[in-house]
Amino acid sequence: MATPAKRPREENNDQNNVNADLKTLCTNRANAFLKWFSSNDDNFFSGKVTIGPDGSCAQNGMVAIADVQEGESLFRISRKILLHPKSSSISALFEKDPVNSESGWSELLICMMHEYNAKDSPWKPYFDVLPETVDLPMFWTEEEREKLLTGTGVVEAVNRDNKKILTEFQSVVSPYLKKHKDTISESCDDLELYKRMVSYVMAYSFTEPPKDDDSDDFGEEEEEEEKSTIYMVPMADMLNHIANNNAHLSFKPDCLEMIATKDIKKGEEVFNTYGELANWHLLHMYGFSEAYPANHYDTVDIPLDLILDIAEEDAENKEFARKKSSFFKQKVMEDLIGDIVVGTNGILTDDRLFMVLKVMEMSPSQFAIYEEECEEGWEEDLDEDTSVLTEFEKMKDLSQTWKTIIYRSATESLKRYKTNVQEDEEKLKQIDSLNSRQQYSLHLCYGQKMLLYKLINACK
Repeated sequence: MATPAKRPREENNDQNNVNADLKTLCTNRANAFLKWFSSNDDNFFSGKVTIGPDGSCAQNGMVAIADVQEGESLFRISRKILLHPKSSSISALFEKDPVNSESGWSELLICMMHEYNAKDSPWKPYFDVLPETVDLPMFWTEEEREKLLTGTGVVEAVNRDNKKILTEFQSVVSPYLKKHKDTISESCDDLELYKRMVSYVMAYSFTEPPKDDDSDDFGEEEEEEEKSTIYMVPMADMLNHIANNNAHLSFKPDCLEMIATKDIKKGEEVFNTYGELANWHLLHMYGFSEAYPANHYDTVDIPLDLILDIAEEDAENKEFARKKSSFFKQKVMEDLIGDIVVGTNGILTDDRLFMVLKVMEMSPSQFAIYEEECEEGWEEDLDEDTSVLTEFEKMKDLSQTWKTIIYRSATESLKRYKTNVQEDEEKLKQIDSLNSRQQYSLHLCYGQKMLLYKLINACK
């Protein structure tokens, strides 16, 4: 679960009562959910852990109540109670009339809405333990997103999401629900409910990884059927995330199992990992971010066209540089996926940046050959070692021209945020006075800026 902790920020009785009531509600629902989970004989739940709000960094979580050793099983969940279209009570309908959508989520979302509204759904205790809302940026006001998240990449991602969500609901989901109103409750035909289910899938679903070629966990038939399935996994989504996690979900033939990846002391929270995710992705998809420098997977993007524009400005022969930049944008950039990605140790897309800088320093004769080769299909390979860009410490060996372009690109990227690092650091001193949206946005923005400063310092 990624819902932020709702702990009192001020010492007043009303606020304390609200949080006490919420804690009691969460505890009662967690206990009912655990009872439901344990009632299935095929499931297993270790006596060394518990779930609920106590000791958790968020509204709910899993905490060790006894020392856990690396490799121990924390719980196992039978595949029979995973929630997905083939396990839902309307699986026969999907079999007869499949739902086709661009996202591939529509059948799962429809079955979730149906089970959520069905009073006799076997997953009722599961839906009860989920938060009323997952506080994703898609539910923030546009003004809040612009004020808190400009420059991070989240605003653009949310705008794309909201457009796709509305389009898919109106063109696919709602017509399907109307078509099958005798089977699916009409109360499911609700955009707000649909968005709520979308947020659950974004924040809590699991996608089974493709089977390794040498794995014998599944037969060929099961592999073909299951490898791309998205599941809602009761209990697994109770665990919160940090980059330095101590548990991992393992997919097995008959069950999914959460296993401790290191020793966990009594009283410590059990953390899963949602993947090697940067803070912008965590906030966009899960509703939280980690404080700098805790997330060693954090990244910040520098637009590729910004680097090209600066390389063009700094060139002695601006007309020739403009020609190379224009050609690159028209013929090459459409084949490139994404921008230049800066990680915590250096450039993650080193091949891409090396290619851009190399092209922009080509002589007319070299560029003529490059143009001809591009007509036959662009390849991101110059047969040269690009590792000098992968670590900040190595960048001192770059040419001054390259360092200047990188330095200016990173410096220019800092201007896209609403605040500077000094303002962020002042806010960090008073972090407890901020609400959760402000806190997570601050961690995100500050972390990205610090990565840009690492790059700037490396190229001075």
